[in-house]
Amino acid sequence: MPANNAKTALLCAYTLASARHYPEAEALILSDAELAKTPEAMDLLARIRAEQGDLPEARRLWQEIQALHPEHRPSRQALRHLGKRPHARAGRWLGMAAAALVGLLAGASVAAAAARPPQAEPDLTATWRLPGIPTGQALADIAAHRGRTARVALRSDFFSDPARVAQRAVLVGMVSQAAGISPANVYLSQAPDGAPAGSFTVELYRR
Repeated sequence: MPANNAKTALLCAYTLASARHYPEAEALILSDAELAKTPEAMDLLARIRAEQGDLPEARRLWQEIQALHPEHRPSRQALRHLGKRPHARAGRWLGMAAAALVGLLAGASVAAAAARPPQAEPDLTATWRLPGIPTGQALADIAAHRGRTARVALRSDFFSDPARVAQRAVLVGMVSQAAGISPANVYLSQAPDGAPAGSFTVELYRR
């Protein structure tokens, strides 16, 4: 898998796992043997196991990463924290991985989340509504407009939770890579009136 595609797949898996779609996230990680062998993918799979309560398997995966890649800091830190205190809070292990995964985004800017999309209707070239986070086919649909899209606007009540800063940054990176534009040109805002809870409205602009 090309490096950019692998990065997108990994970030997509993280977003799925953050939404507690663990089987889908795991399937995406394991769908490419080369990707599954990377320390980042193994670390994410270990964190999914930890979120599911399978701490022995999470430990095994982190120890395997350290054996193969002793310089990998996230797995070393995870092993250090494993078993120190109860880990009942959902999302704790994935949250600890957020900074490392966001670092994979080539300059993804969380500041873009606070910006507002362009409002000039003549520039709007495509719009559609998704039932959840843009992944898989939705990203492919955005990619189909490469070269004709200068800005992308995403509207959802998903962005109202301040605890989702890391997820927003991951999402900005995924969409910008799919559209072939700078992360600074991905705009996040609240859901339009009447939109179903959890849905995403995608808007593509030519300039």
